[in-house]
Formats: sequence, structure tokens, C-alpha cells
Amino acid sequence: MAKSANSKHREPILPVKPTATEEPSPTPTETQEAPKSPPEQPSSSDAPADFETFYLQQVTREFADDLDKLRNASDFNEKSLSVLVAALKQGAKLYSEEERGIVLGRQ
Repeated sequence: MAKSANSKHREPILPVKPTATEEPSPTPTETQEAPKSPPEQPSSSDAPADFETFYLQQVTREFADDLDKLRNASDFNEKSLSVLVAALKQGAKLYSEEERGIVLGRQ
């Protein structure tokens, strides 16, 4: 009676020790790069500008359709644009320093 392919006896796979002429393979710690220092956190003076940029990106993404309607309105002009940008920037000032830090992942 012939044995099926599934019933073959398999030897366990064991690590092979290097012979005297072979170089041992490097250990994981030998191949890893030295840990890099953590990225520098922007100074706290950059925080308001960073948050404002983040806030404006989020607001313009969320209200893209409404902003397009405003931009395409017949009475929209350069002055309207500057008023709109100033109004959107004011929204970023509603958040406390602590809230800004949390949003930016600094707390």
C-alpha cells in the first residue's frame, strides 16, 4: 500500500550552526541601526502658527462645498477673500493652549 503525500514524516527544522570556515550570521542587534534621537518638537512660539495651519486645513476640507459656493458667488472679490480668510483664522483662536497641544500631539 502506498503512503499518501500527507503522511510523510518530516524532520523538524533546526538552526544550522556555522562550520569553522563560515562566518556566523550577525545577530539582530548587530544589524540594527543605532536608535535615532526623537524628532525635535517645534518651539512653543511655533505652536500657534502650527495649530492655525492645521485648523485652516481641517476647516477648508470640512467646508469645501460651502467655500466653493462663496467663491463662485457673483459678489465675491479680493476683499471678500481677505475677510473670509481673516474670519476663518479667528476660529483657531477659540482653542486654549492645552487644547492646541493635544490636537498637535504635544501633550
